[in-house]
Amino acid sequence: MSVPSTPSSEESLDRLLASRAAAGDIEAFAVLVRRNLASLRSFLRRLGAPPDLADDLAQDAMVAAFERIADYRGDGAFGGWVRRIAARRYLRTLRASRRFESLDEAPEAYTPAPDTGRRLDLDAALVRLPEAQRLCVSLQHGAGYTGAEIAKALSLPEGTVKSHIARGLERLRQDLGTP
Repeated sequence: MSVPSTPSSEESLDRLLASRAAAGDIEAFAVLVRRNLASLRSFLRRLGAPPDLADDLAQDAMVAAFERIADYRGDGAFGGWVRRIAARRYLRTLRASRRFESLDEAPEAYTPAPDTGRRLDLDAALVRLPEAQRLCVSLQHGAGYTGAEIAKALSLPEGTVKSHIARGLERLRQDLGTP
């Protein structure tokens, strides 16, 4: 028997702010933006977006969130909800540029981090992953996508997505020095 989880105080605050924003309180939405914009930009950079594109996509995602704030159900953190919006926008950008049409056949070039006696940070380790692995790992662990959702978004077989995630996580463990 599972115990129903209670929302955190952060999630409760998100719901309150979103409710006020949906009722027309612009300042309430501004608080949501201030609380989440920097982490949203970081998330997009982890997906592989260059800094300028990450900034643009983060702002676009916040505008979309503002326009659809009434759709936020509050069953998780606002940051997670807006990360999913931003991830979809980034994937559309990739599709438009036709950059990831062949992710399934992308070369697996990878050079392990040099053994410098210190651990790399997560952002640096993610950048070192091949694009397909970085996208799959970041979409699952950063935006909460399921394997099936990632497979659909990237037009890849679900098994390939699972392989990219497994290999990507293993490489991250190696680079970060975690078991």
